[in-house]
Amino acid sequence: MKYQFDLDVLFGKLKELKIKRVGLVLPEGLKIYADYISSELKKQGYDVIVSGNFNYGACDVPSFDFDKECDCLVNFGHASLPIESNIPLIFIEVDFIFPYMEVLKNNINFLKKEGKIVGLVATVNYVRELPKVKEYLESEGFEALIGIGDVRVKYPGQVLGCNFSSALSVSDNVDFFIFAGEGRFHPLGVAISTEKKVFAFDCDGIYSLNDYKDKILKERFGAIFRAKDSKKYGIIVSSKKGQKRMKLAKILKKKIEDSGLAADIILIDEVSPDKLYGFDYDSFVICACPRIGIDDAKRYKKPLLTPKELEILLDGKEEYIMDQIEQSDF
Repeated sequence: MKYQFDLDVLFGKLKELKIKRVGLVLPEGLKIYADYISSELKKQGYDVIVSGNFNYGACDVPSFDFDKECDCLVNFGHASLPIESNIPLIFIEVDFIFPYMEVLKNNINFLKKEGKIVGLVATVNYVRELPKVKEYLESEGFEALIGIGDVRVKYPGQVLGCNFSSALSVSDNVDFFIFAGEGRFHPLGVAISTEKKVFAFDCDGIYSLNDYKDKILKERFGAIFRAKDSKKYGIIVSSKKGQKRMKLAKILKKKIEDSGLAADIILIDEVSPDKLYGFDYDSFVICACPRIGIDDAKRYKKPLLTPKELEILLDGKEEYIMDQIEQSDF
């Protein structure tokens, strides 16, 4: 895996904003470059403070003292989101270099068996590659569609871990989706949200998300079943500015109480099992990053439900809907 980013873009934005003190925010995979980026900034005369926290996305804006010690925050590896901040937020996107096109060409005959119309989606690190993928697929006889997402999505075809609106915008018109990128959560979200087949890349080839989707759905309905006798709910809200769905939490609290049950809102900076260990609630509802309820659920002793799963439990709905963050949640 190789990373490609342009510090000249950053220098230009810092000069435009007349910045002197820079706060650096890096996801785990890019922290290895912290000293390099810092040294390049210092050569240009900037003071630098590096965030040592985990960073989970553009939604994860550190707040502790950075607005006092820095004139801006620079987030590497993510596209911008509509987030309020006391100091300017600068997002520097990072392209990942992965030989997906070779894998795609080697598997093109397999994909032709899945249909003629394909939807294309990617994380921000690969989204600029989608026109190239579209051009190749159309040369092979496919019709390729790239959807437009809502206000939280910067690029056509881009999907977030909490937003699959670009895929949903074309899902009725495609036979299947191709996800350009790495990891399973993003294509899983597309598969559950659209109920269409999704194919993703890895170093060994192209794989279907179908079996993984079925496994995850079985686990999620299991969590709903375990929560069915709950009388007391803890509704978890993250203080992270891009995840702080307090408006939604208050709506869910009223819904739970209207059902004759008890509920409290729990405000946490970073959600983890040890922070919930001492509470006596029967189940928790996660009004923070939707990935916590899917990726991390097995780490928690009590059922951890998404807002949509709570609706299934309280309203008797049978259709599973993937939790997504919307601006109206805040």
